[in-house]
This record gives sequence, C-alpha cells and structure tokens, in this order.
Amino acid sequence: MRDIIFFSVVCALLLFAVRRPYIAVSLWLWTGIFVPAYWLYGFAKGLSFNSLFALLTILVYIVYPRKDPVKITTTFVITFLFCLHVTITSITTVALPDFVWSEWVKFFKIVLLMVFIILIIRDRNHFKYLCTVFVFSLGVMGVIEGLKFFSSAGSHHIKGPDNHILSDNNHFALVLCMIIPITIYLLSQYKEKYIRLTMIGVLVLCVMSILGTQSRGGFIGLSCISFFFWMRSKRKLLTIVGFLIVAAVASQFLTDKWFNRMNTIENADQDGSFMIRVKAWKMYTLMAMERPLVGGGFRAMQHGHVWRSVAPNFSKLSFIKSPEPGEKGWAAHSIYFQVLGDHGFLGLFLFLCVIASAIFSLRNIMKKVQDIEGARWQAELAKMMQLSIIAFCVGGAALSLPYFEVIWVFIAMTIALKNSALASVAAESQRKKAQKPDQEAIPAPAMSGNAGRQYMK
Repeated sequence: MRDIIFFSVVCALLLFAVRRPYIAVSLWLWTGIFVPAYWLYGFAKGLSFNSLFALLTILVYIVYPRKDPVKITTTFVITFLFCLHVTITSITTVALPDFVWSEWVKFFKIVLLMVFIILIIRDRNHFKYLCTVFVFSLGVMGVIEGLKFFSSAGSHHIKGPDNHILSDNNHFALVLCMIIPITIYLLSQYKEKYIRLTMIGVLVLCVMSILGTQSRGGFIGLSCISFFFWMRSKRKLLTIVGFLIVAAVASQFLTDKWFNRMNTIENADQDGSFMIRVKAWKMYTLMAMERPLVGGGFRAMQHGHVWRSVAPNFSKLSFIKSPEPGEKGWAAHSIYFQVLGDHGFLGLFLFLCVIASAIFSLRNIMKKVQDIEGARWQAELAKMMQLSIIAFCVGGAALSLPYFEVIWVFIAMTIALKNSALASVAAESQRKKAQKPDQEAIPAPAMSGNAGRQYMK
C-alpha cells in the first residue's frame, strides 16, 4: 500500500516538474537525500527515482525557453579546480582503480546536481522550494527519531536509516545541525500560522534528535550554531529564553549516560575512540607527506595494503601520542584529514578554499543586499546558509563526510544565490538611475547691466 501511494505521488509530482525546472531539480535533490528505497518494501523499492528526476531535470532544462545567464564567481572557479584535481588523483591512485573510480562517479553525480542547481535556481521561490526539500528529507528523519526519543522517555538511541550514509549517529547529528538554520530561514518566509507551527515543531524535534544521538560532535555543532545564532539575533533576550525552554525540556529526557559521555569531551586524550581517530589522522598525514600533490586517491587509506605501505613511517609522527597503526585500514574520521590523505596537501588547500570562499561570498551577499527592498530574503538566507556551513566545518572535524552531497549542494546554492544577488544589485542600480531628476542645465535668463552682473555673482 505504501508503495502504491508513494508511486502515485511521484507521478503527480512529475506533472509539475515537467513545466518547472526548479521543481525538477528540487525533486532530484530530495530523492538523493531521502532515498525512497529505504522506506519502501514492494515494487517501488527497485525503481531509481533519483535517476528519473535527474534525467527529467536535464531534459526540461534543455527545452526550457528562459535560461538566466550565469556569472563565473570565485567559488565556482575554485570548485571547478577541486573537481579537476580529484580527477587527477583518481588517475594516479595507489588503491584499486575500480574502487576509486566508483567513488569518483558518486562524487561527480553530485557535481552534476550542483551544475543544474547553479543553472536553474535563481528566484526567491526557487530557493524556498530547495530549502523545503531539506525539511521534507532530513527534517522528516529528525522528526521521526525525535518522536521515538520522546515516546521512549529518552531511552531510544537515535541514528539514521539503516544502510544509509547517515546510519552512523554522528553523521546523522551533523546533517541535522546543518538543516536547523535552513528551517529557521523557512520559518521567517512563511506567514501561514500552521506552517510556522510545523516548522517550530521540526526545530524542536531535530534538536532533541541531535541530543538523542549522544554524538559529542553533534553536541559541539549544536552549541556552535546556538552561539552564532544568538550573536546575530536582533532579539537576544527572546533567543535566550527559547534556548532555556528547549534545555529545560531536554534535561527531562537526557540520561546520566548522556551526561557522562559529554563530559569525556574535556578528557579527549583518555578516550579510546578519540585516540583511534588520532591514529587515523597521523596515517592520512603520512600518506600526504609521501604524495603531497595527489595523495592516495578516493578513500585509498581504507584499503589494508595501502594502510600497511604507509605504516613503516609511523614513527615520523611519534611526538603525537596514539595507538600503533595495526594492519587494518581505517576511515579518516575527519573531513580535513580525509581530503588530505585522498588528494594531498594541494587537494586539502583547494577544499579549504572552496569552503572559505563560500563563507566569504555569503558574507558579501549579506552586505550588498541587506538595504535593498525586496532582496532582504537573500541576506537572511545567506546568513542561515553560512551557519550551516560553519556547523559542517566544526562538526565534520571528527567525521568522514567530505563528499556528502548536502555540503556540496550548499556550495552550489551559494553560487546560485550570488548570481541572484548580483541581479538584485543591478536592478536596484537601474531603479536609482531611473529615479534621478533630469540634470540638464537650465540656461540663465537674459539680463544686462548691473542686474546681469549681480546675477552672475
């Protein structure tokens, strides 16, 4: 029954997507994040809805008569260079080529989605639909798990869907941190009371889900978002009251086990799982030291033979305490060390430049459009997206999620928002020019004698 209902809804959505490219690309993103196959059990489970909407988006864009121009921004150029570099590192990989190229294909499917977001998304309504996708995918997951957490009086240990990249509780906590600012943005965009109440409910349940994962990285990311949001809020006292209410509710459901786990943040060097991360960080650094420009290739260090080939150099970083490397290859457990080991120091430099460029681009958008009537939504969205990217940078320091599509979609949205902001600035400039009075010189009246000389003075 669930499959029939879902398939019927998809068929209805296809009718809207055929006429509106921004709906098509939003559904492409939604099916990629939500992954309907994990929620279906019948005939629809085997259908690739993501491929369907990807193909539909491409076809609809090709025949769509109105194509807005795209300006090449700094973030766009650096992202292109990073994509070119990871292609080179895949060619020169030291791992199994078939495995590395399969990872390359996964990443470039995300890049293709980015391209069409940049080409299509431009207007306020477009961004609203794209942001709503996050709520109806990741937000729905957070709501479901949050309700389970409440119903179990805090005993339910939260994680993402099985066999999903978010099945790890730490990964799930991080992406929920990233969509909280987007939900706050949507809360400011909708005026309907029932929608606003729904968004508030999503916010509260997502916060509870983050806490319920017992993820220390998630807790740090949530704290970071809360601090930055408070710093930028115009209603600081009201914001503090809201934080206190949520904290009071959460304290009724959080167990002693949760508090004990959060207390280990202060003594990270005595925590076994953290020291395993340190071991992995050292190994990925050693790979980059051996191949500083190209690294080992996508997830090369997770292969036992590559890991063991680097292990003899482990003593070079003996001044950093950690367990011995062993024989088994480990994930990096850090977006930064993952990119460092996979693509070398050059790859990490380009990756950091992509992130930094996006953050500064969003800051510039806020400055340029905050005083333009009708474009303040761009400043508000830029502020919330900046918070999401900062949450990724903080929470991702201990997680292997550098290639997860959510962050790259945010990068694409930044480029698209910059194009939209530039259009708003140009339109405002034209409006001001049209409002200026005619400055043509008015000839002086004809006078003679003393009267004329007095006028000239």
